[in-house]
Amino acid sequence: MRSGVAGLAATLADLGVLTGLTELASMSPRAASVPALVTGGLVMFFGQRYFAFRRDGTPQTRELVEFALVQAGGLVLTGFLYDSLLRFVPSLTTHYVLVRLVVTNVVWLGYSFPLWHVVFRGRAANTAPGRAEQPGTQSTKNP
Repeated sequence: MRSGVAGLAATLADLGVLTGLTELASMSPRAASVPALVTGGLVMFFGQRYFAFRRDGTPQTRELVEFALVQAGGLVLTGFLYDSLLRFVPSLTTHYVLVRLVVTNVVWLGYSFPLWHVVFRGRAANTAPGRAEQPGTQSTKNP
């Protein structure tokens, strides 16, 4: 549930930038896609880390690198699918926001969300301060 809320916030940021650049700055939806995806990716990192997986403190280098790799893969998948749909089915261009919602959710469910469990593995939110989980174990909390 928390991961879905963080995903919703990231999607709103993504769609806000996409729509703003398309409608207010007269960019094509395909060109506006890149800055919109980057904005959504930043919101996603902080939302997943601090809200969904309830990690505290400064992000670890491992988390940043792994999240960047997963997010880069997700951005490539989203960008490729979104661009392909708008390129090969031009009539969908007028529905660019709906297309983005569908593509983003498919990538989130099938790729990003499962991999974030690996990225943000570690100490459970209810573990007492100073008591980390045993190495090699994962939290039983389900975001």
